[in-house]
Amino acid sequence: MKKGFTLIELLVAVSIIGILLAIGITNFRVANQKARDGRRKGDLEQIKAALELYRTDEDEYPLSITFGDDLSSASETYMAEIPEDPLASNSYVYSSAAGASYSLGAYLELEETDDSSLSGCTAESGDCNYEVDSPL
Repeated sequence: MKKGFTLIELLVAVSIIGILLAIGITNFRVANQKARDGRRKGDLEQIKAALELYRTDEDEYPLSITFGDDLSSASETYMAEIPEDPLASNSYVYSSAAGASYSLGAYLELEETDDSSLSGCTAESGDCNYEVDSPL
C-alpha cells in the first residue's frame, strides 16, 4: 500500500483554501473602503472646524478653497494643508454662497444614497453622496 494523498483529497484541500482566501480578500477590501470613508468624514469635519475659525475672524467663509493647499487669511493660518480624498480618482468639493454659507462634499464608497446637491466628487458618477454644510 502506497502512502500519499489522493487526487480527491488534494482537490478538497485546494478548494477549501480557495474559499477561505476569497472570503479574506473580500473582507480586506471592505475594511479598506470603511477606513477610507472614515477618513473622508474626518477630513470634512476638520475642514469644517477650520472654516468656522476663518469665519469667526473674517466674518465670512472663503469663496473658494484649494485642496492640498493651506487655508489662511492675511494674518492667520487655519489649516496648514487642506486634506485631499484618499483615492486619486475621487475629490472633495467645496461650494460657497457668496461667503455667507458653504457646502463640503465627498463620495463615500460604501454609501448608496445620494443626499447631496453637489457634483464632481468622483469621475464615474460626478455626484457626492456625503455632504457637510455650514451651521448658519
